[in-house]
Amino acid sequence: MSRRLTVLSTLVGLATAIVAIAILVSSGGADPQRHAPSARDVTSIVRGVPQHGLILGDPRANVLLVEFADPQCPFCRELAVNTWPQIIKRYVRTGKVRVELRLVDFLGRDSRRAAQALEAAGLQNRLWDAAARFFDAQGRENTGYVTDQFLRQVLGGVHGLDVDQVMVDRAGSQVREALGEVKTMQSRYGVHATPTLLIGSDDADLHVFADGVVTVQRLGQALDAELLKTI
Repeated sequence: MSRRLTVLSTLVGLATAIVAIAILVSSGGADPQRHAPSARDVTSIVRGVPQHGLILGDPRANVLLVEFADPQCPFCRELAVNTWPQIIKRYVRTGKVRVELRLVDFLGRDSRRAAQALEAAGLQNRLWDAAARFFDAQGRENTGYVTDQFLRQVLGGVHGLDVDQVMVDRAGSQVREALGEVKTMQSRYGVHATPTLLIGSDDADLHVFADGVVTVQRLGQALDAELLKTI
């Protein structure tokens, strides 16, 4: 009898633990509204590559690759982590392709706050560094995690960035105009999902290549085909 009670007690305890773990996982962790950037240097992928506003790479490059991204979009994060590093290494660092990051706020208020701050970092030519840091620390959608404290943690890891100035500029006219231009371009090309990738020669001559995550191989093939047109 005693043995049966011991076994039963053990099973109940195990079941309780499993339920607790399931709840923790489904909620995204003990505190899903608080996130912090990792210790690894995620900005190294763009270090040394010229930046000007939202443009990364040689502005004279013949081919333009544009990404429409929502800072909260998990698929944009997947693209940033798994695809962008090799594309930047092979095509952007070598001067073949220049890229633009166009930020949208499809997913709500946290997206809008993030887009404003990242766009403001672009005024100091650090948009791509800031975006890499944000995607690294990305939290659950619309949990209110994009606070001033969170943004300062993210932006504070960007070398050479004046974070206090970013926090001022994010509410300024330059950021409003820049995000307004994104919406105009979004409407022109019928962008309705993120990430969406467009390829061409300039902002007025683009075609939608893909919406959703794409592999390095597939994107590389598309860029190679575009580069052949410039020869």
